[in-house]
Amino acid sequence: MQLNKPKPKDKKGIKYIDCPLYGDCLMGAAKSNLQAWSCDNCPNLKLNAVRKRIRYIAPYYKLLAEVYPEFRRKYEPVMNSFLNMD
Repeated sequence: MQLNKPKPKDKKGIKYIDCPLYGDCLMGAAKSNLQAWSCDNCPNLKLNAVRKRIRYIAPYYKLLAEVYPEFRRKYEPVMNSFLNMD
């Protein structure tokens, strides 16, 4: 598996906090002093390892969404985008 160097986009958008590279992107955004950043169009999101990890945690997100409506509004679009990728 070949990971690309994380390059967060300088714009507001979705952040995939359970991506194994999230910490690297967060650090890169902080070092670049970005006011906002996004994971949109990240080439690493298409890697099977990233997708498997996101799919593994999907049931936990669904449970939290049932308990906390504000969680549902924020993360349901993210989880749906990953679960529908193929």
